[in-house]
Formats: sequence, C-alpha cells, structure tokens
Amino acid sequence: MANQHNIRLRSGLQTLNCSATAFAALAAPPLVSRKISQQYMSQLIAGTREFDSDEDAKEFLQVMDTMFHLQDIVVPKIPVNWSDVLGVQDVLVQTFRDRRDVEDPIVPRSWFVRLNSLTWLVRMRGSEPVPTYNPTTKGVTFEDTKLAEEAVQRLRAVGVTSKMELLTADRRLSTITRSLQEVGFEAEPKQEETNGTN
Repeated sequence: MANQHNIRLRSGLQTLNCSATAFAALAAPPLVSRKISQQYMSQLIAGTREFDSDEDAKEFLQVMDTMFHLQDIVVPKIPVNWSDVLGVQDVLVQTFRDRRDVEDPIVPRSWFVRLNSLTWLVRMRGSEPVPTYNPTTKGVTFEDTKLAEEAVQRLRAVGVTSKMELLTADRRLSTITRSLQEVGFEAEPKQEETNGTN
C-alpha cells in the first residue's frame, strides 16, 4: 500500500535518526498547512496509510529536506537530536524560511487583472472568468506586463470588460503566472504562413 512518498519519508527519517513522534511534532504549522497526529505519522512511515494528497506529501517532504539541510550546515558536524523538539524547532523554522526565501523569493509588486470594481480574475473556465474578491492571495498575477496585457485582450475578445493593475502584494515567485494556459485560457491557434502564391 505504501507509495513513493511514504518510502521516501521512511528512509529519510531513518537516515536522520528521527522518530515518528519527533517528526509529527516538528512538522507543524508554519512549516506545513496543518498538523497531523503522531498516529497518522506512524501509519505513513509504516506504509499502512498514504498521504491525503500530493500537496500534503510535498509539504511534509519539504520539512524533511529542510531537516537534511540543517543537519548538513550544523557546525561542528554532529548529529542533530531531533527528539529534542523544543530545542530544534525554532532553528528548523528559521532554516525553512531562509531556504524558501532563496528558492522561492517574494515578488513585492505584480500585475493583476481587475474584472470590475470588486472582483479580480482567478482563472478561466471555458470562456467565463472565475472571479475573486481577494486578489492578493487568490488572483492570477503576472510579472510580465505583456502577458497581463494579453490576458486583458483575450478577456475583451470574449466580451469581458477588464483592465490590468499593478499592485503591491507579496506573492511567492512560484505563484506568478508564466503562461495564459496555466490559468485556463485556451491556446491560440497558430497562424499558417502564406507565401503569397496561388
């Protein structure tokens, strides 16, 4: 029943010499979105239960990767006592934040697409825009001005009034839209070149 995530978690924690109890205590908010019980963690490590989602697996494996990173940078080179949760938790959280800021930096200003005075674009569902009232956390955001302009033009082409606005809102680089297809716009058909001969 165990999948690759469970196997990776089990072997990683064995290498770190970290128990399920200690990991369940360490892998808690703000490192992950939700805390899980020691029993649930033991079931994951034993392979009798799988993660609820790939997103959950990703979060907990990132914590484990941060533990490996912390183990590597500790001077002098001695094993970290992961069972001393209170002693290592603050350092682990700071190391996690530092790594995240390097690997996925914050973009302080980006372009958002306003649909009307109250709503902003989240994504497209067919030719209909999906709106949100909170653009800074849910709205589609662009670093590339041309891509934001293209989104507005494509919305206008299907009869949706919109405009782009530059807002100051901290967003992680991984949440910035790189292509319109990411947010549900259909790919534009490629125009065939004509050479002018019949």
